[in-house]
Amino acid sequence: MLKMIPLASGSKGNATLIISDNTALLVDAGISYARLTKELEDHGVSPRDLSGVVITHEHSDHIRALDRLSEDCNVYVHPLTLREIYLRGVGVKRVQDVDDYEGGFSVGDIEVSPFRIPHDAAYPLAYSFKAGRARCSIATDIGMLTRGVLRNVKDSEVVLLEANHDVTMLREGKYPPQLKARILSDKGHLSNEASGRLAHMLDGNSEVRTIVLGHISENNNTEQLAYDAVRRALGENSSITLGIAHQHFASEVYEIS
Repeated sequence: MLKMIPLASGSKGNATLIISDNTALLVDAGISYARLTKELEDHGVSPRDLSGVVITHEHSDHIRALDRLSEDCNVYVHPLTLREIYLRGVGVKRVQDVDDYEGGFSVGDIEVSPFRIPHDAAYPLAYSFKAGRARCSIATDIGMLTRGVLRNVKDSEVVLLEANHDVTMLREGKYPPQLKARILSDKGHLSNEASGRLAHMLDGNSEVRTIVLGHISENNNTEQLAYDAVRRALGENSSITLGIAHQHFASEVYEIS
C-alpha cells in the first residue's frame, strides 16, 4: 500500500510525502524547514524518520529546506540537478550515489522511477512510485504535454498533476511580458486546459482513478477555475475523481492499495 500526501503545492513551495508500509519518502523540500517539520509531524513522521528526499529540479520552490533537511535524511537527486544546486550556493549533505539514476532505484520498499519533463531547469524530472501493486505519480512543472509524461503516469492509480494557470488570467494579469512568456512556453507550466487534455487522455485508457491538481498559481489561477476546467474536459461520465493540492496547508491523504 502507498499513501500520497501533498504537504504544499504551488509557486511558494512544494513538498509531497509518500508513505509505504516500511518507508517514508519526501518529494521536494520547497517550504521552510519549520513548516516542513510541522507538516510531517502532523502525519506522524519526523525529518529523521524519512528514508530519503527525492528532488525534481533545482528551483527554489522545490529545494528551500534541502540544505537543512539533508542533515536528517538521504538525498536522491540527478547529478546535473545537484551540480546546479551547488552552483546556486546550496549545501547538500548525504547525497546517495545511484549508478543509473534515470533507470530507477529503490528506497526501502518503494521503487522510484524518474522520467523527463519539459521545464526550464538543468535536468527536470517527474517521478512514479511503486510498492507492491500500488503506484502513484507526481508530475508538475511541465511546459507541455508529451508522450513520455502520458506513458509514465498511465499505470498509476493516483497522479499529482500540474494545473498551473488560467491562460486568460495570466495574459491579462500584472506579470511582466517576459515572465508571462516563460510560463506559457514549452518549458514553462501546464495551463488548466492542457491539464484537462491530459486528464481526458487518461480517462478510460489507464489505471488512473484520481487526479490531484497541483502547482496552482495564486496570481494566475484559482483552485475552482482549475477544478472546473479539468472537470469539463473529463465530462460527466468520467471514472476519474479530482482532488486539489493546496499551497498553504496539507491536502487529504490519498491511499493506494
